[in-house]
Amino acid sequence: MSSNVAKTAELIVSFHNAVNSLENLDERGRINWNYVDADIHLDASDAGKVVPEEWYEVFNDLADEIELNQLQESV
Repeated sequence: MSSNVAKTAELIVSFHNAVNSLENLDERGRINWNYVDADIHLDASDAGKVVPEEWYEVFNDLADEIELNQLQESV
C-alpha cells in the first residue's frame, strides 16, 4: 500500500470524530452521512493522503451499525 493512502485505522478515527460533530447533524438531529464522508476526505487530504476505494465498505458497515443502534435506542 502506498504511503499516501490513508490507513483504515486513521479513517475510523476520522469517521467517529465526524459522526460526533454537531456540524454533521441535520435540523432533525440525524447524521448527514454526506457531511461525514466529506470530513473524512478533508482529514485525509490535510494529512496528504487519499481515501482508498476499499474504505467505502467499512464506512457503510460503520454507518449501518450506528443507525441500527440509534433505531434500537429510540424504541
